[in-house]
Amino acid sequence: MSENHLNVQRKLWENPWGYVESFFIGFGLIVTGFFLEVFVSTSNTFTLSYPFNLYFLIGYVLTLFVLYKWFSTSQIIKWLTKVPASISSITLVTFMVMIMGIIPQVSSESNIINNLGLNKITSNWAFLLILFQFLTCLGLISIKRILQFKWSNFGFILNHLGLFLALIAGILGTGDLQRLSVNTYEGKPSWIATNSQKQEIELPFAFYLKDFVIDEYNPKLALIDNKTGSIAENDGKNLYLVEKDETYYIKNFEIKVNEFLATSARLGDRYHPVNELGSPPSAFISVRNIETDSIINNWISSGSFSQPYESLKISEDYSIVMTIPEVKKFSSDIDILTQEGERISTVLEVNKPFKHKGWKIYQLSYDDKMGKWSNLSVLELVRDPWLPVIYIGIFMMIAGAFYMFWMGNKITKNQ
Repeated sequence: MSENHLNVQRKLWENPWGYVESFFIGFGLIVTGFFLEVFVSTSNTFTLSYPFNLYFLIGYVLTLFVLYKWFSTSQIIKWLTKVPASISSITLVTFMVMIMGIIPQVSSESNIINNLGLNKITSNWAFLLILFQFLTCLGLISIKRILQFKWSNFGFILNHLGLFLALIAGILGTGDLQRLSVNTYEGKPSWIATNSQKQEIELPFAFYLKDFVIDEYNPKLALIDNKTGSIAENDGKNLYLVEKDETYYIKNFEIKVNEFLATSARLGDRYHPVNELGSPPSAFISVRNIETDSIINNWISSGSFSQPYESLKISEDYSIVMTIPEVKKFSSDIDILTQEGERISTVLEVNKPFKHKGWKIYQLSYDDKMGKWSNLSVLELVRDPWLPVIYIGIFMMIAGAFYMFWMGNKITKNQ
């Protein structure tokens, strides 16, 4: 009873520090961070790249080891290895992450958001300071458990050390993360990439685009209001796939597709199938006005960069048009030419990257104006050398969770 009474009467900042002091320190770090954002921070994000980020990691871990080994009796180190410091820091880190989810991480019209850096939380001083405190707690606790090793604590060590590795690698790895784009043209080698600042970077290998292929869906029919130029609604449906011998009912019109050509060109009074650059799809349709029983027949086309589109006016109020075909998928058949004279062939598709010497190569885009006749394929290259360390940390956390579950189940059975 007297012990509880003494705990209640404990004064602020009296040893040992508890949750009140911990949250006070955490909020102090956040306020300091916002102060730095307003008065010190610049538009350029400070990052460490190899080898300086590796030097920092080694120095940081050694510092934590020295602090715990020889200064573990000091008040600050004792506090950093206790639960209140960890709980307060992870709570405030979560709070900052919630702000990142609420406020769009782009340039804002609000000066307050811009000045406080709330639209760039991952590089915000307030977030980095409170995250640094959390990492320090994780590191010191992990070192404490390792130096006082027991098999019963093995899962705990894996969890905390894995989280420490995943977080520290994610932060330090930003300086080494490279995201480049390469314009490749059919029949030409390309080895010059550009970064987000439009700087040119020479690659240690080259790309040779053998063929760029786009698969398209059939175009669609739409009823256009001649006065407004907008698509007319038809019971919630306003676009109809163009397929031969299909009949559609839109408003009071019966529309039948008599003929469809995937690639064509107008010659005289009709379209003919051709397979030339810029040859668009076309269709011969019959439109019957259900009220008057009058019929109109004619060709329509979606057009292309080389040929104009053609619509069919079916009344004073409406016209029938063919939409530009939507892309189903696009891919690049490429060769990767290495400095050693090796030629590696692969086909790139969207969301199906190819890995080569630490790079992930993605199919990004193409020349939209040329469409399926584009001879340009834009590739994206991503290199993150710290990603394996992040994966190691995640797998350590998973292994630690399984180990703790197994140990807990074993203890329960023994009891």
